[in-house]
Amino acid sequence: LKQVPPRRLHCSGPARPHLAMAPRALGRRSAVSSGLRLAVLAGLGVATLRWLGAGPVAYVVKAGWDGEAASLRGSAGLGMALEPDVQFPPLIFSRKGLSFSVEDGRLNVDYSTEFDRGDTAVDVRINDKQDWKARFEGTNTSLNIRGHGVGLKNLAWEVAQESTVKSVGDTRLEFNSDMEYNLTIVRPHLATAAGFELDAKALATDHGVAAHLGARAPLSGGAELTYSVQNPVGVYDFGASRHKGRLSAPMGGGETVLQVEGYSTGQVYQGSYTKDVGGGHLKLAAIQADGTVGYNMSYARGLDDIIPAEADIHVGLDTEGVYGRVAARQPLKLGLTAHYEAHARFNKGEEGGAKLMHHLKLSNKLGFAQILHGSGEAPRLRVGYEFDAGGDAALHRSRAKAEDDKYTWELLDEDGEVVPL
Repeated sequence: LKQVPPRRLHCSGPARPHLAMAPRALGRRSAVSSGLRLAVLAGLGVATLRWLGAGPVAYVVKAGWDGEAASLRGSAGLGMALEPDVQFPPLIFSRKGLSFSVEDGRLNVDYSTEFDRGDTAVDVRINDKQDWKARFEGTNTSLNIRGHGVGLKNLAWEVAQESTVKSVGDTRLEFNSDMEYNLTIVRPHLATAAGFELDAKALATDHGVAAHLGARAPLSGGAELTYSVQNPVGVYDFGASRHKGRLSAPMGGGETVLQVEGYSTGQVYQGSYTKDVGGGHLKLAAIQADGTVGYNMSYARGLDDIIPAEADIHVGLDTEGVYGRVAARQPLKLGLTAHYEAHARFNKGEEGGAKLMHHLKLSNKLGFAQILHGSGEAPRLRVGYEFDAGGDAALHRSRAKAEDDKYTWELLDEDGEVVPL
């Protein structure tokens, strides 16, 4: 849209929209109002859909504002804050493997076909910037090529091939035009020894080799013990490898997990216990790493069986202090829904003190209004709307052509005079 300077113009009737080639990027600000911007976008969408013969396609119209209410001065400030942001829908027209699409502001042309009795698939895409890519995929091999224009200067490709080699395992080889490669060999069931099921994985790259060995053993009473060791790529010092052990076992109606990880720089010890208690979930966890100990004890429970609303609580005690959260949701009349949520934390130490944050939100299918307030902060207002535009294809086909007139628009300049769109 080109900004029209204020001047006296005369028009005998409503100005019909005239569609021209749209620019690739539209500025956020314009002299026209937010209502006009939305109407123009809707008109473009309707015309494009009619040209493609695709019928209505849903697209999202949304906007939002968050800040102190005092920062909005008059209806003009709120109107600018709620100017709509339209997320354009992907539009596709295809026939016999050839398709045209508009997606993310780009025109794309795609072609797909198969040969070798369907064992090989070919997909090619090019957009209006002359960026293109092609994919050839067979039963166990794929080739991806991408480039720009007709030259080969910016050509890049990637190849992947999978196979199963007897007595070796499942293999996957990947390499590309930058002379980088990955060779992965996997043996999910390597062997069984001393009651442990062993698995192995090896990776060879242009930066070195890495190996992973895992062991798993089921124990009595539903317990399980696992262990793994893995070296960093290109580092062959066993002392630099990562060792990881884990023991899990049912206990007292819950589950206990103990885990130990060892690195070249130190060790990490973790333990946890989880159990369902009183209709909720109890979790106790502790960790020791780098000479520091941390812990967290929490309990979470839904309150739907106690109060006539969708509600839940979450309380806990951790290394820093005590925390809690409560949330409730209740449908109201006129299609509205109320949602309340509060967070509280009481820290100890030098950074101690109570911190409280709560908010109340009213919403429906079109939008919402929310009030937020936290400790040491001024109350904030958050408003917005979001809805899916589009319609039923059958209703679209049955619409009379005379209804096109409802999409005509009178564009006004700053003096209130009608100007051509």
